[in-house]
Amino acid sequence: MADHTHQTAATRFVDGAGVRFAYRRFGKNQGVPLVFFQHFTGTMDNWDPAVTDGLARDREVILFNNAGISSSGGETPNTVGEMARDAGVFIDALALERIDLLGFSLGGFVAQQLTLDRPKQVRRLVLVGTGPRSGEGMASLTPEAKAIFGKTYEVPDELWLEVFFSPTENSQSAGQAFLQRLRARKEHRDPPINEKIVPAQIAAVEEWGARRNDPYAYLKNI
Repeated sequence: MADHTHQTAATRFVDGAGVRFAYRRFGKNQGVPLVFFQHFTGTMDNWDPAVTDGLARDREVILFNNAGISSSGGETPNTVGEMARDAGVFIDALALERIDLLGFSLGGFVAQQLTLDRPKQVRRLVLVGTGPRSGEGMASLTPEAKAIFGKTYEVPDELWLEVFFSPTENSQSAGQAFLQRLRARKEHRDPPINEKIVPAQIAAVEEWGARRNDPYAYLKNI
């Protein structure tokens, strides 16, 4: 495992609760592994190797597709709670006793919920580009995001140039470098997501963001 990188780690599979989960492990096979939780509509191939390989220099990294996503089996749930449940099934299937989590965007919602569900199992939680349950403006995609994800792109992965980068020359240049890193893995890439993913994930975002009494109280438990 230590000899592998984001680009060369084999896609492996593990079964849990009737779902076949796809995952990749690489980095140093020691200490507490870092499990990555991906953003809206993303797969394992959407992680930036500059990030994953950078972290894998010092520790083990685990990427996975949750239920219903790309190369994993099963159906994608329409609530964050169920997504966290499926992620817990995956973690149990790998017999991981202690974990650190990195959650990006929608993956940050799932990582928060999993930490609430399994506080003794999660050692550290890193949240990136995400938000709290019932936070202001969290109940739906922004109008800008709806417009970006609703468009058709001649080159599909150029969607991310609009999602993550501004229209300036410098930012778009950085975006093109990002896309080149994403495209560098040539073999055993994830297949595209199916048409069921977006509606399920949007429903999960809406449920997570719905207003509640004392919406931030759960953060104290984390």
